[in-house]
Formats: sequence, C-alpha cells, structure tokens
Amino acid sequence: MNDNYNFSVGCIVRKEDQVLLVRHTYGGAKGKLLIPGGFCHENELPEEAAVREIFEETSIIAKVKRMAGIRCDRNTWYMLLEMDYVDGIPTSDMNENSEAFFCEISEALTRDDCTEMTKAALRKILDESANYFHSDIEYKKHKGDNYTLYI
Repeated sequence: MNDNYNFSVGCIVRKEDQVLLVRHTYGGAKGKLLIPGGFCHENELPEEAAVREIFEETSIIAKVKRMAGIRCDRNTWYMLLEMDYVDGIPTSDMNENSEAFFCEISEALTRDDCTEMTKAALRKILDESANYFHSDIEYKKHKGDNYTLYI
C-alpha cells in the first residue's frame, strides 16, 4: 500500500485523564514525546488511517471520537483526531518509536521533551469551550508563518 505523503493524521488517544504518547526515533522530533499518527495510505480515509496507525505503532485498539483540529501548510494537511481507548497495553513498535505509554495530560503539558504540536493539541481538548477554529499562538511562534493550526 502506498502512503500519501500530503495527508496525515495525529491521534489523541484518551484513557480517562491520560493520553497515549510515543517517543519518536527519527527526524526533527527524534527523542521527543508526541501523539502517535502517520500518513494516510492511498484511498484511505483519515479515521481509517488513525485506527491503523495507532495499532501499528503501539498495539492499542482505539476508536475515533471526533475531529479536534487540522494543521495546514501550503501543500499538505494534518488532521488531529481525538480517540477513545478501547483495549491493549502500549507497546513500542521499536521502529518509529522507542517507547509507548499513557501519561497524565497535565504532566505531558509540563514536560520539556513533549513537542509543541502535542501540547497545542492537548490544550485544545482540555478546553472544550474554546473557539473551535483559531490559530494556536504558541504553536505559531514555534513553527512560523508557513503553518496554520486550526483547533
């Protein structure tokens, strides 16, 4: 199956007050904690990609609850999906990540090794009264004007 490198998903898998995190093994986020996710395959819907990616990367079974946001740059989109934990014990795939675990959301927001994208996503789900579509100011400061994060 071919990946569509222009379309990807990020997955906020919640288990009560915890979120599923992975420690990335490559690229700009190498060594950092982030929410799992990945590229959509050809002809795959975002919610299908989310369920598949979570299972491939962490052995967790989860189901999509809702779309929580979308990040766009000039050529691609990244859909943020909030998901409910269904079953499984977090297990690293030992390829894309070296660690997979559930972490208290409040702790994840204070960790220096957690990416700004992950923190922006977690701030959104903690404040459900927030305006649904806005550009996250902290993320914009971090990434610059080539990205807009709508959450």
